[in-house]
Amino acid sequence: SDRAWDILYQTVAVLKEAGNEAVRSSLYSLAARRYDKAINYCSIAYLEFQVGNCAFLAEHQIVISGNGGYECRWSPLFKLLIQVRLNLSMCFMKEEMNDVKSAISQATTSIKELKPFSTEKGVVLTGKRLDRRRGDEPESTYLEAKSLEAKALFRLGSAQLSLGDYDDAVKSLYRSIKASGDNPDKAVLRKLNEARRGSQEKKESQKRKFKFMFGSSINENDDNETLEEESKVGDDN
Repeated sequence: SDRAWDILYQTVAVLKEAGNEAVRSSLYSLAARRYDKAINYCSIAYLEFQVGNCAFLAEHQIVISGNGGYECRWSPLFKLLIQVRLNLSMCFMKEEMNDVKSAISQATTSIKELKPFSTEKGVVLTGKRLDRRRGDEPESTYLEAKSLEAKALFRLGSAQLSLGDYDDAVKSLYRSIKASGDNPDKAVLRKLNEARRGSQEKKESQKRKFKFMFGSSINENDDNETLEEESKVGDDN
């Protein structure tokens, strides 16, 4: 059983490194295919039902099914899965691929999958609704989960920013800063400032638009009133 898990981990790790190599060569489509293959291999371990004759997964799948489909045991394989998802999200954002919706999907899935580990230090959430708490979890689990959550929120905020969803981007990037323990990467701060400027400019543009619309309406009313008055004057004559 341990041997099978180790082979699965090594397979995913090799695919991840192959994806990283493609990224270093700016071959983002190739990297995405390799990351996607890594996720497909990895996801076998996190299905709620057994596939084929993978007996070594049976016990693990029972646990996942009892926890609403969530993985509630921190492991090198699970951590690797999240890292691959975030790398894939980054590839989707590149001009070569320009698939922002898929970038958002990988980021939000990562945030969701990290929830049992990133909510409270020393605790893992369990149960079908994640409404139970398992204590005595090493502090390192929480810290690693929060670090990955910060990166996932950065990916999400960056994707929202590229779509012009400035307010959502600001919220995601603020959450990324909080998840990083208020010690964010400079790239996060740059994106946050960009999202703030975009939000402010969008609001000012809307104000000008409404002012123009209502201003035109007022002018039209004034013109109508003037014509009515001129008409009355003409009638009196």
